Amino acid sequence: MSALTLWHTYGSIKNGNQNNMTTTMMAGTPAAAMPCQAIWNESLSLITLMILLIGACVLIALYLNTRLMRTKMDEQKARLEKQHSNDIEDLKRTVLSTVSQELLTPMTLIVGPLQQMVTEPMPEDKRLRVQQLLRTAQMLLHQINMLPSGMKPSESTMMAIQSLSTPKIKPNSTTKQDESNDKCVDDNNAATVINKSLSSDDSDTKITENHKFTMLIVDDSEDMCRFVRDYFRGEYNVITAHDGEEGLKCLQENDNIDLVVSDVTMPNMNGLELCKEVKTDLRWSHIPVILLTGITGNETEVEGLKLGADDYITKPFNVEMLRLRVKKLIEKKENRQKQFRENIDVVPSEITITSVDERFIQLALKICEDHISDTEFSVEMLGQELSLSRTYLYKKLINITGKGPAEFIRTIRMKRAKQYLERSQMQITEIASALGYNSPKRFTENFKAEYGMAPSEYQRRMRLDKTSKDTSNENA
Repeated sequence: MSALTLWHTYGSIKNGNQNNMTTTMMAGTPAAAMPCQAIWNESLSLITLMILLIGACVLIALYLNTRLMRTKMDEQKARLEKQHSNDIEDLKRTVLSTVSQELLTPMTLIVGPLQQMVTEPMPEDKRLRVQQLLRTAQMLLHQINMLPSGMKPSESTMMAIQSLSTPKIKPNSTTKQDESNDKCVDDNNAATVINKSLSSDDSDTKITENHKFTMLIVDDSEDMCRFVRDYFRGEYNVITAHDGEEGLKCLQENDNIDLVVSDVTMPNMNGLELCKEVKTDLRWSHIPVILLTGITGNETEVEGLKLGADDYITKPFNVEMLRLRVKKLIEKKENRQKQFRENIDVVPSEITITSVDERFIQLALKICEDHISDTEFSVEMLGQELSLSRTYLYKKLINITGKGPAEFIRTIRMKRAKQYLERSQMQITEIASALGYNSPKRFTENFKAEYGMAPSEYQRRMRLDKTSKDTSNENA
C-alpha cells in the first residue's frame, strides 16, 4: 500500500468526521461537546494511519527479507552444486590418476623390452611384428597418460605415434639370464675388497680396492627390479629392494652402494621418505638418488628435489635414458673429485652436493689443518673427531674427494706444502717439520707422488718463473 493511498484514506476519514460533526451540530448537540468529539475523531484517524503505515513497512520489510533470503539460498545452492561438481571431478581425476600410475609400471616393462628388441639383429618379418607391437604399446601408453585429464588423444597424435621411425640396428652381445628374486640380493655377488696395512712411520693406511660401481634399485614391482637389473648387468653391480624400509636395510648392510634408484609410490616407506633418510644421514648423504614416478605434475618433483633428490624420471621411461642419467651423475662426481685434486684451495661447496656433506668436508678440513703439524695425527683420530667409523669415513671421503682418509690427510698437507714453497722462504726441512713429518725424505716422496717432482725441483722452477716475470716487467 503506497503512501499516496494512505493519504487519500486519511483524507476520506477526516472529511467523514467533519461531516458527522456538522450533522451532530445540526441535530442539536451541545456546543461544549463538539470540540472533544472532533479531537477524538482526528486522533482515531491518526492512529489508524500510523497502524496502516507500520503495517505497510512491516510488509515491505518482510518482502525484502524474504527476497534476500531466497537470493542467498540460491547462491548457496549454486555454490554447493559447484563444489559438489568440483569434488566429483577431483575424485574422478584422483581415481584415474591412481589407475594410470598402476598401469605405468607394466607399460614400462612392455615398452622397454620392445625398444631393446627392435634395435637387435633379427629377420625382417619378425622386426615388422615387433615394430607393430611397439606402436600399439605406444598408443596404449599415450591413452593411459591422457586418463587423468579425461582427454582423448587427437588423430594427429595417434598418427605421429603410428609413424615412429625404426631405430638403428646395433649389435647386442649381452646374454640375459634368469635370476632369483631374493630381497636385498647383490646379483653379481661382487664385493669391495679392502686390504689394509699400517706403516711404521706415520701410521698411514694403504687401502687397495677392487670396486665396481654399485646401484641400489628400490621398487615394489619385482618385474621392474628384474628388468633394470638385467639391463645393467655386466656394466654395474645391482642390488634390489622392494620398499623404502628394505632399501634402508640394504644401505646399512652394504657399505659399497654408489647410487640409489627408487620408485616414489611404495608401501611401508615411499621413495620421498627414503630420499629424506639418505640425504640427512651423514653415512649416506653423498649417495646420489634418482626418483622414478608415475605421478604427473610438478608438486611431487619439487618436493623430491627439495629433499635432495639428484634427478627425477617419470614413468614410463626408456631404460637407456636411465643409463644416461646414471652416467651423468658418475661424471659429475668425477669432476668434483678432479676439482679437489687440482685446486690448491679447497672450497667445500664446490666438491659436495648436499649441505650435510659440505659441513662434513668443512669439519674434516678444519681438523686436518688443526693437526697439520702433529706427527701422531692418524686416520683413527680423524674418524673419532668426525664421529664416523673407519669404514664409513673411507667410503664417504672416497666418494666426495676420490681419496681415502690417509690420502686425504696427505693431500691437505701437500697442498699446504705447495703454498709454503710458493709464498715463503722456508727451507724444505722446515716445511717438512711444520707439516708433521719426522723425515724430510718421506715428505719428499709424498710430494713427488702428488705433483710429479721433488719439492726442491718445484721450488727451483718457481724461482725461475718469478725471475723471468720480474725481468719481463723491467723490460716493459
